[in-house]
Amino acid sequence: MRRITKGYETGPVPTAAERDLAARLRKVNLDLLPLLHELLRTRSVTRTAQSFGMTQPAVSRALRQLRLAFDDPLLVSPGRNARLTDRAQAVANPLARALGDLDLLLKPAHPFDPASEAVHLVINTADYVTQLLAPILSEICAREAPHVVLEFTWSGTRNAEDLARVDFMIGPRAFGQSLGKRVGSLPLWRDEMACIVAADNKAIPARLTPAQFQASRYVAFRRGLSVSPEVQTLLQPTSPLETAPICTVPDFLVLGAIVEKSDCLALVPRKVARELARDRRLRIVDIAYAKKQLFIDAYWSLATNSRRGRPWFRELLARAAARLG
Repeated sequence: MRRITKGYETGPVPTAAERDLAARLRKVNLDLLPLLHELLRTRSVTRTAQSFGMTQPAVSRALRQLRLAFDDPLLVSPGRNARLTDRAQAVANPLARALGDLDLLLKPAHPFDPASEAVHLVINTADYVTQLLAPILSEICAREAPHVVLEFTWSGTRNAEDLARVDFMIGPRAFGQSLGKRVGSLPLWRDEMACIVAADNKAIPARLTPAQFQASRYVAFRRGLSVSPEVQTLLQPTSPLETAPICTVPDFLVLGAIVEKSDCLALVPRKVARELARDRRLRIVDIAYAKKQLFIDAYWSLATNSRRGRPWFRELLARAAARLG
């Protein structure tokens, strides 16, 4: 049956069942259905939180919303052994099939075409990574993807929920691995920390011991006052040596300007040390410290994995990183 309005055919009239389904869908936060699937699979708020890189309180809040939506406890915990209610058991298999069907439904009908499509990508990373990658990525995009916009930024990322607010985060592997399991990763390059000094500072030898470094005047990278020493070490592995800097800055590149004009030292990744030494009167000095290696990876939330153009950009990142050597 079709509806006729003022002489125009407007299409089929929704059935009572379709109207009822639409009304019920409006009452449910569909974003919670993957969480429900994991809760029914693991029967554990803790393990579900770990799977999605979320906090336990956040998953508990989601479970409360789901219980209201389904008008059922879904998961009950008599003592230490959680069990599914009859309603939850009835929902489990249809939910798994529905999520699989939705995944197929929402996948792009054709591959992303960088030559003709427009996409805006936000990359959260430190200034020295931007210094290394942005010129290469911009050069490739100018040639192959003229409508792609790259936005490099630097904001706090503590978990997979924060990561989902951007498209990619690029940083040290040790830090990225702290973001949880619902995170994808791509190895980019290997680096190590080195020391930079002014080119005319002859008092500093070609290789420093930790004690020699700490006896010198030095400036240091610090992400912010709210960053714990543990997180700071994940971001910069030689930070335990920097117990008494005379100046701290939130950018690696500024350290080069300070060192060039003073008798101070600074610890920076070797790749950026080489970049700084090209433009400034600086000398690179080895630091005899066991834990100075850096592995730089790209990270993204699995919740954003299928966004248009993201798989293509991961391949582009790998190409750009290969050019860094």
